[in-house]
Amino acid sequence: METLIRDLLGQLGASLDPPPPNTPCPGISLLGVLNQPPATRSGPKLSIGTHVWHAHDGWAPLDHLEIERWLVDTPNGTHWLLSERPLRLEQRPQRTGVDYDIWGPDRFAQWLGDAVLNGDLNANVPQNTPPSVVEIEAVERATPSQEIAGPAALRPQIELESVLERMTLTHAKPRPVLLTARIWVVTGILRGPDDSADRQWWELLEDPFTGEIDHLGEIETLDFIPSLERIEPKLWVGEAEIAPILAGLCEERRHYTVTESTGENQVQGSVLQWWKLDPSSAEMTPRLALLPAWQLEIPERGKALVHGLTGQLIPMP
Repeated sequence: METLIRDLLGQLGASLDPPPPNTPCPGISLLGVLNQPPATRSGPKLSIGTHVWHAHDGWAPLDHLEIERWLVDTPNGTHWLLSERPLRLEQRPQRTGVDYDIWGPDRFAQWLGDAVLNGDLNANVPQNTPPSVVEIEAVERATPSQEIAGPAALRPQIELESVLERMTLTHAKPRPVLLTARIWVVTGILRGPDDSADRQWWELLEDPFTGEIDHLGEIETLDFIPSLERIEPKLWVGEAEIAPILAGLCEERRHYTVTESTGENQVQGSVLQWWKLDPSSAEMTPRLALLPAWQLEIPERGKALVHGLTGQLIPMP
């Protein structure tokens, strides 16, 4: 496990100096001292010089008595303790000169999951893992079959912690997931006044979880597909129904300046003219899109989803 933690921190841009001489504490070992904190969009605010510790796996939770023993010989400074065991801290022991943060397995896993969603950590499914492959293939068969390219995973546009605070849901347990959607690539000719023509192409995002269809805009895509659970919508809108919606989103109102001469004077005015998609020239092709989200376990309310693009709280399908 210690090697895995070092490798994960390395992938996140962190580097550790070798641990200085220290008095060992049973079940807790010093991995090293940060000379470069991890570069993630969310997670701990770690600084250079932070001591990184690992509490080994075991049958008993990590409790305050064990933390008190660890603090006795802990050097002054900042410390980050990662525990494989669940935490049971009825109180938080303190020692002058020592500032520490303890993460249990759930919080560490949540941080790694957020790093995967944000694209800070590359987590791919190995090619020789049959159970995972079978699960993902089953999802692929349930999605639209006419993709022109592989799936595109979109980067989150929200900060989860601030959204949960705004919704007063900081007590909920989040788990990163992916929502299946479609990106429509539309190519065609816009027809304007006097039969003028302009060939264009568009990328439009169909989000079946919010029911919205809009231009993809400048939302970034990840360089890889995170190995996370995919959640399917209840139904997809048929192509015959969605085609006129896509065509309407491709229309443009263009502004023109018109100059007219009246004797020695010139008068300028402006007009707006519609440019509409020629149906006979239009090609509309879907591509699988994977949207970031977090599944919440809300006490006394059950499960819900926080949409990673909009911050909306949406019901589970």
